[in-house]
Amino acid sequence: SRDYTVAVNLAQDKLEQIKAQKNWTDVNNCPTAGDVDIAASGELGGQYNRCWVIADSPLGSELKEITVTVSWRAQESREVTLTTLVYTG
Repeated sequence: SRDYTVAVNLAQDKLEQIKAQKNWTDVNNCPTAGDVDIAASGELGGQYNRCWVIADSPLGSELKEITVTVSWRAQESREVTLTTLVYTG
């Protein structure tokens, strides 16, 4: 459960960073890019991989959908995905 909590925190941190930028150009760096081998602090040297997608939302032309996925390997592969919408108008 510790790894799950760390993964949720890493995903939430990235969501907040992206939302704060207010420049939401479309990007898809999952699963091959993003932050690789990061620790709970978000710095290099850990077991977590984090990637994100920013795309137009099917719910409206002035909405962007931001999805962040954090994955790690314990006894088997695990991942956590958080998604939010931001208003661009």
